[in-house]
Amino acid sequence: MKLIYLPIILFSLHSCSLIEKKSCKVPSQLLNEISKIAHQEKATIKEFSGINNLLFELEAVDSLNDFSYCNDYITNIAVLFNSPDSNKRALGYRLIGLARDTSFNTELIKRINSDENSLLKTWCSTALMENKAPNSAEPLFKLLTSPPDGLPVSLLINKYITYDVESVKKTSWKFIDSPIRTEQIFAIQILSYFEKYEKLQAKLIEFLSSWEMESKGWVISAIAQQKMANLKPTLEQYLTNEDLKDVIILALENSPTKSDNEFAKELNK
Repeated sequence: MKLIYLPIILFSLHSCSLIEKKSCKVPSQLLNEISKIAHQEKATIKEFSGINNLLFELEAVDSLNDFSYCNDYITNIAVLFNSPDSNKRALGYRLIGLARDTSFNTELIKRINSDENSLLKTWCSTALMENKAPNSAEPLFKLLTSPPDGLPVSLLINKYITYDVESVKKTSWKFIDSPIRTEQIFAIQILSYFEKYEKLQAKLIEFLSSWEMESKGWVISAIAQQKMANLKPTLEQYLTNEDLKDVIILALENSPTKSDNEFAKELNK
C-alpha cells in the first residue's frame, strides 16, 4: 500500500480540539527547533535525532505536560505530518504521541500498513499506543509479527502489552489459530503474559503436541510464563532435544508442583 499524503490543513478540526485553554510552559528551545524544522523543505536524520534526544530529556523531568496546548505544536503539526520528507514526518509522529493528539489516529492506522520505513513505523506505532487508539491493536499485531528491518520489536512489544489490555487480548485470541505460525507464536506469548487462562493452557498442550520441533520452545516458554502444573510427564520426552533443555527447566522451576521442581534440580546437576 503506497502512502497517500493528505492535503495540508494548518488550522483544521484538529486545531479546534487543542484550543489553548492552558498556558504553554514548554521550553522555548524545543518550540523554536520544531518551528524551524517545520518550515524547512527537508530535515536530516541528525536534526530529527537532536530534537528526539531533547524530547527524551524533557520527558524525564515532566517538562512537556502542556505540550498539546502550545501554539508552535498546533500550527506546525499538520505540516510535519503531511510532509513528503520522511524525517519531518517521523518528527510529526513523535510529537503526536507526545501530545496524545487523537485527531490523527485514523490516518496513523493507515500508515502502519503503508510502505514507510522502520523509523516512521516505530514512531507511528508509538503514537497510536500513546493515544490508546481504538481499532489499532490488530494492525499493530500484524506489524509486530511481520516487522520491517530495523523495527525495535522488543521495545514496541513491551509497550503493546500494556497500552490497551482488553483489545490486545481480544486480538491475540483472534490470531491464536492463524495459519501463519509467527502470528500464533506471538499470540501465545502475549496471552501468557497476562493472568492464568485454563483455555490458553489447553491450547498450549495442544500446540506442544502438534507443532514442529523448532517451534515447541515458544510453547514451553508460554507454559513457563503461565506457571502450569504437573509438567514432568508432558515435558520430559522433549529433553532429547538439547535446544529445549533450558526452557524445560524454567517451566519445571515455575511449576507449583513439587515433583516438577525436584526434577528441575536433577536436570540442573
